[in-house]
Amino acid sequence: MSKKTSGKTRIYLYVLLTIAGCILACTSIIPNDYLKLTIVMVTLCIGLYGIMKGLSASSNSEETTIGE
Repeated sequence: MSKKTSGKTRIYLYVLLTIAGCILACTSIIPNDYLKLTIVMVTLCIGLYGIMKGLSASSNSEETTIGE
């Protein structure tokens, strides 16, 4: 059960990272456009990768419990 809750918290953290990337894209906190683009792309890529990985891991664990 502890693995299940830690998986959910990781997904929430990746969602927050993705939202932070979107906020950085819309604000003028970072004045340099190229630096802003780099930071936003990195945060979005890491966030989306983490969300996809977390969701695929949770579906795989459910399939193994159903199969057994």
